[in-house]
Amino acid sequence: MFKLLIVILLSMLLSSSVMTTDHPSSSMVTETALSHPLASAPEDPSVRLYAVSPSQGLFHSAVLEIGQQRCTLQWSGSADISTAPQLFYRDVNEDGIREAIVILTRASGTGVELQELHIVNVQTMEEYAVESAENAVSQRVHSSVELRDHNRQVHIAVMIDGTTHTMDPKASVFYDDPAQFTKHLDFSSVVMYDAEQFPLHATVSGSVSPSEFVGDLDLKYVYEQGRFRVGPIKFEASSPF
Repeated sequence: MFKLLIVILLSMLLSSSVMTTDHPSSSMVTETALSHPLASAPEDPSVRLYAVSPSQGLFHSAVLEIGQQRCTLQWSGSADISTAPQLFYRDVNEDGIREAIVILTRASGTGVELQELHIVNVQTMEEYAVESAENAVSQRVHSSVELRDHNRQVHIAVMIDGTTHTMDPKASVFYDDPAQFTKHLDFSSVVMYDAEQFPLHATVSGSVSPSEFVGDLDLKYVYEQGRFRVGPIKFEASSPF
């Protein structure tokens, strides 16, 4: 009987040892994975954003931490230092309670800068509906690029909510072959958000070729009926136009 008790005790000890060695707790793994935040809000260092298992400079899931609260969000973006997410903790809907504002970089390179805007309610840890700058531009902005005077003159028109802005570029190092220009301005290469000032803004640049940007759209966000949408849109031509 005494030998049987010894055998049972040894078996229990061996089983406990194997579990401790081979199966670290999930909380330990989570804390290790989230030990280095991608971004911290300058207004409050307890507001942090972590990438979940980043690979090759990218992440496809993130954890937002606000004090003792955490939520996992299916966001994708760059984890590189130069293009890491921007994080702010400010009241952007003027309800007296601060929100977490996150700007992610989806693509960055020569002639390309594509960002994405997210706004999180810190009380519910749920995202607000945010109209993308790309969607607003596609619906409300139209343009045309015309070649005149035997292809020696370029005439550009930008129509925003029924108002037309025109420009006739006079000189450019790229205008030696204007026949290569697009027939409409391309607003798909540069989309950038600004949360450092109120209200929130987006800048969307228009180009007539991959190397020739001719002007910027400035989009101002407004908060209405529980969502953020694009309000006024203005166009400003680039120098020397």
